[in-house]
Amino acid sequence: MPASDEALLATGIAKTYGATCALRDARLALRRGRVHALLGENGAGKSTLVKILVGAVTPDAGHIELDGASAAFGSVTQAIRAGVVPIHQHLSLFPELSVHENLSAFALAGSGGLWAGRRLVDPSRARGWLAEVGLDVDLAAPLGALSLGERQLVEVARALSLDCRVLVLDEPTAALNAGEAERLFAVVRRLCATGTAALFISHRFDEIEALADDVTVLRDGRTVIDAAPLGRHSREELTHAMLGAGVEAGPERLCARAEPVLVGHGFASRREARSDTGVIVHAGEIVGLAGLIGSGALTLAAWLAGAQAGAGELSVAGHAFAPGDRRRAAALGIAYVPADRHVEGLFTTLSARRNVSVSALGRLARLGWLRSSEEGERIDPLLRRLKLHPARPEAEAATFSGGNQQKLLIARCLALPGLKAMVLLEPTRGVDVAARGIIHDAIREAAASGVAVLVATSDLDELMVLAHRYLVVRDNRLAAELPQDAPRAALLSALSGSIAA
Repeated sequence: MPASDEALLATGIAKTYGATCALRDARLALRRGRVHALLGENGAGKSTLVKILVGAVTPDAGHIELDGASAAFGSVTQAIRAGVVPIHQHLSLFPELSVHENLSAFALAGSGGLWAGRRLVDPSRARGWLAEVGLDVDLAAPLGALSLGERQLVEVARALSLDCRVLVLDEPTAALNAGEAERLFAVVRRLCATGTAALFISHRFDEIEALADDVTVLRDGRTVIDAAPLGRHSREELTHAMLGAGVEAGPERLCARAEPVLVGHGFASRREARSDTGVIVHAGEIVGLAGLIGSGALTLAAWLAGAQAGAGELSVAGHAFAPGDRRRAAALGIAYVPADRHVEGLFTTLSARRNVSVSALGRLARLGWLRSSEEGERIDPLLRRLKLHPARPEAEAATFSGGNQQKLLIARCLALPGLKAMVLLEPTRGVDVAARGIIHDAIREAAASGVAVLVATSDLDELMVLAHRYLVVRDNRLAAELPQDAPRAALLSALSGSIAA
């Protein structure tokens, strides 16, 4: 590409952590006015490269240029001041402050990144930034009162306040619904039309195809596809470049339904009237629970696992338990993965091994003492089976990538003594293609052994490669049940309300 087109160029980037080589001679070239997708499985080096670009990590070797001039960022603040602005899936704004204060905190921060005196930018400037991202909200409103999609747009408006030259979007849609994601994409396209370069990291091929112009693929810390036009490569070619593997196949058809295992009737959360919703998951079956964000699908799934209080009757293998009694549900053999591993799932300061063994402490502990040798004998084979990378069970969970952290939660399910049912909320949200396939294989193997599995996700691609049948939730009620061979269009119609139960 002509040098004059390059907004950011990183060459020869290398970074090593102890014995782990995260990046080796990596290259990335972003062009003005274009969206550039960065692909790679977890552990390929994407996160490290992004951290280097935004000043959070110093490379061991390599060179970065911004608009043709050499650049070296000693901190995220320095990168932002130079016009390289990150937007993460975990928002970096302040929910307890107003929208106006959030925009002012970054626009008026000093060279050290400190917001002096809580001064506010001129309201007309703040409204102008919000208008550019298509957001009409009260400047005085607490940021926490906005929807997640609106908060994400406020973060983009913050980028405008900082004279953004390169926008780094790291899994920005992980918690957004389809409408919110498209709204964000429209804003990114408008920014790029003015000459901004955007780096887009996502594990969702449909999003990449909808937004990106160019693509770079990393594998084992190296660039294996370098700044190619996206249309030059098919999904299969990109997947092979990332993994050396093909596209995941769909689920096998069940010959017949076995006995009911997980049963729930009369679901109602604390804020909703009792409904006639009934869910039955049979032994060896994977049921896909689909619903748009806000539909109640995740709440219903949590209720079935005993993690959500409310009305209704629940049982597993014929044994009743009360809604909200998660401890008894686990004792009866129901494993549970929450939607947000960071808030509810992981003990980040504990080891990978201990994060898994917590579900089996009753079996591993003797007189209040946990025997490390027995813990390792029981847990480490699970971690090897799920291909934990790096293979260091004693390392803190916080040191692993998102996909490997999610593997820990799946392993915790599989370690539950007397496992009868698994309730999994967004089991592969924010993980790469390789980790996704490993997690899916583990789910299928559990079902093949007779475990009843309920998967609640807004990712239709995930449902269609896993589920033996689909339940669609709208307005906290079951709106439709569809068979395994239902076409994608039928699922979309059911989600939008065109098909009734």
